[in-house]
Amino acid sequence: MKKRLYFDKIEDMKYISHLDMMRFLERLLKKAKIEVKYSEGFHPRPKMSFGNPVSLGVEAYDEVMDLELLVEMDNKVLLEKLNAECPLGFRFKGAEDVPRKSSIAEEFQIMIYEISGDEKTLEKLKRLLEQDDIIEVKIKKGKRKERNLKERIQYYKIEESKLRLELINTSPNVFLGMAEISPTEVEIKKLGYRK
Repeated sequence: MKKRLYFDKIEDMKYISHLDMMRFLERLLKKAKIEVKYSEGFHPRPKMSFGNPVSLGVEAYDEVMDLELLVEMDNKVLLEKLNAECPLGFRFKGAEDVPRKSSIAEEFQIMIYEISGDEKTLEKLKRLLEQDDIIEVKIKKGKRKERNLKERIQYYKIEESKLRLELINTSPNVFLGMAEISPTEVEIKKLGYRK
């Protein structure tokens, strides 16, 4: 049985890396006595999958994970058991049954971010976003690779010291770097996904 869970990772939990979060969830499932399917092989792992990893220090709301259970379980019971063991800053908000072929990576591509900062900083970012092309250049193994990040922007708007930014499978950190803005100059929140 495959379940899709929605959760918030805020406050001090935003400082847990994606890898540490996977370990944390593995321990949480054991603590909550949730029987999950494991991968086969030398190092079995619970069958879990996630959306794009959240950058360290970013609060995330309505994050998505899929989980394969060994036994049938009511969604409400599953949420109650998990939330009873969750620390402050981590909370499951919803659960639903999903078809086996359903994929987070395919269904949740547009990520919604809110970036807060002073007027000058957000203006620098806005100037970058308004360009016709935003070319990112990477040198990998001696080869030059370019991609136009403008194609990854679905929507953006600045209101009251906040920038709402909707991106296709891209972190806002790449835009901050190109606009020469340090992540310490802004506060980023991931507000979830738009299908």
